[in-house]
Amino acid sequence: MARKYEWLGARLFGAWLCGVLAAGCSHASGVVFERAQPTLELESPALYPETLVAEPAGAGFLFGSFRQGAIYRVSLDGRATRLVDDPRLCSVLGIAVDARRGRIWAVNADLGVSLRPSTRGPKQLAAVGVYDLKTGANIDYFELESLADGPHLLNGIALDDAGTAYVTDSFAPVIYRVELGTKPRILVRDARFLGEGVNLNGVVVHPDGYLLVVKKSDGTLFKVQLSEPVSISPVAHDAALPGGDGLLLTDSRHLVVVSNQTPRARRNSLIALESLDGWRSSKSLGILPLGSDYPTTAALRDDVIYVVSSQLNDLISSTPDQRERLAARARIVRVAKVTR
Repeated sequence: MARKYEWLGARLFGAWLCGVLAAGCSHASGVVFERAQPTLELESPALYPETLVAEPAGAGFLFGSFRQGAIYRVSLDGRATRLVDDPRLCSVLGIAVDARRGRIWAVNADLGVSLRPSTRGPKQLAAVGVYDLKTGANIDYFELESLADGPHLLNGIALDDAGTAYVTDSFAPVIYRVELGTKPRILVRDARFLGEGVNLNGVVVHPDGYLLVVKKSDGTLFKVQLSEPVSISPVAHDAALPGGDGLLLTDSRHLVVVSNQTPRARRNSLIALESLDGWRSSKSLGILPLGSDYPTTAALRDDVIYVVSSQLNDLISSTPDQRERLAARARIVRVAKVTR
């Protein structure tokens, strides 16, 4: 009996210690953080990927280049090969893969730092391209600028089971709905999406029929019902999420938030959230600091979570003269395991 209590005491102490030392051994039901270690470094410099996804039929990843205006495959030895080379692409932010239909969707924007400047100019381009997942050939291209006034920064994108895309705009207070064969439209517009700097960002589709979307500027996490889009509710949570960028839903109850920086907050970390009430509220299960990295999005492959970092903040804040000298190599880092 004494040994049993000694073992139990050791387990409880270990759990407490991991909570204190979140960087390296933070445990959560559903997500177990690891001490972050570089998995691979891209051979090609200055690609500045913003979104990373696992390649469905390959061993590597897919990413969109903020600087080059293209979509790349990257193998596990760091070699990047261009998959999509559409001259209309300026800066590729969010990408989403529809493996069932063999498509890749890409968000196209312009912040004035791409090697392919758009004809509309910075903060005016808002488009979504759809491409063949194997060949990179264009399937469709949607221009969204006319749907909402003012500047634009299309950012996050997520797909539902029917292949419909939901796209966030970090400057306009809207979420778009884009579907092949129909005209794109605004799913929802709400003043709560407004704020200073970059606002709506990462988005995921929950299997129960709603979106979860994070507002980077102040860290608000919203729940948006797809059957009734005007039904928008902030998710009450005990973790501060300013700088929230990418979202990764590992199952219906667990969400990983990739947080980087705002002018008022510097997080550069991953936060694991759990909800037991259908995302009316959530609680933090752990935080993994990533030091000086500027992580943007996370990808899930074989129950392992990877995060991409390319010091994208340096590119965005650079002057034209500085920009020509920037040549950071992006890193893809293994950060966590998903427990089932």
